[in-house]
Amino acid sequence: MSYYTSISLYIESATDLEDKVVKYNAIISALEDAALKGAEMQDIEEYWLDDGQTKIKNVYRNPNDIFKAILSYERLRQICLNKLNGRGMRLIDFDSNSNCKGI
Repeated sequence: MSYYTSISLYIESATDLEDKVVKYNAIISALEDAALKGAEMQDIEEYWLDDGQTKIKNVYRNPNDIFKAILSYERLRQICLNKLNGRGMRLIDFDSNSNCKGI
């Protein structure tokens, strides 16, 4: 079992981009669990990420810090996904007189 003193060390231990995305997903999931506890008006001081092989403990002062952290990790995860999959755009012909609702 690995113990990390910070999330950055946990992310840096990734072996490739796919592993980084998995680690970001685990962190985001743990943060969402902490945010849920905050929504239930429980005190939030720390959260643990424990996937059986890794343990990380982090402390937040208030729920807004958790939401900011979630957004930051989602952005970092998206950067990794863009590196893996590339970026693209899909153009769709749209007729304003049709009943198309963008589906």
